[in-house]
Amino acid sequence: MGLGLGGLFDGIVLHQILQWHHMVSNEGRWPLTTVAGLKANTLGDGLFHAATWIFTVAGVFLLWRALSRPNGPWSTKLFVGLLLMG
Repeated sequence: MGLGLGGLFDGIVLHQILQWHHMVSNEGRWPLTTVAGLKANTLGDGLFHAATWIFTVAGVFLLWRALSRPNGPWSTKLFVGLLLMG
């Protein structure tokens, strides 16, 4: 979950809100001043966001498995309820 949440923070805050950098912005073939460069950078950012989302979902799944063991502290209902509240 750390990779996923860290990546989502980077993608949302640094890429979209502050617009400090993109995934391929330092690559000479795709400058940020052209439409083709902007398309390539947007695609790179989108793929990065998709990967971090998959990491986060995998982390939540692993956390759920660990907490829903027979002697685990949480039930599935409680875990899903806490996810929905969050």
